[in-house]
Amino acid sequence: MRLTGHRLALALFAGVIAVWLVGMAIVMRHAALPPEASGTMLAVFEPGTPEDQVFASLTRADARIVKPSGLGFIWVVASDEPGLAGRLHREGALGAYRELPVSPVIAGCFAFADAKVASLAQ
Repeated sequence: MRLTGHRLALALFAGVIAVWLVGMAIVMRHAALPPEASGTMLAVFEPGTPEDQVFASLTRADARIVKPSGLGFIWVVASDEPGLAGRLHREGALGAYRELPVSPVIAGCFAFADAKVASLAQ
């Protein structure tokens, strides 16, 4: 089977996107903080989670809210008590990240995808 013209371009595009997705999944998995982490971090929840539900989860996790990120499902939080990342995860956060190599929008999407893949692997 020979790919020519548009089919070749579409195949190359699909290949580049697939490699990029795998790379981003690896980056996001390694960027996630361990459960015992504390300090200032991004708490990422599932996209579409109502802000009042996110706020309640942050409160139950004893996280001090620093600011929302502009997206209702990503918040900047802090705590000096060890274990904030673990408490956030128990309260429904998909992940907690210190600094991200990508924008919070892309990070939120990849955190969501990573959480779904991890739940299927268990």
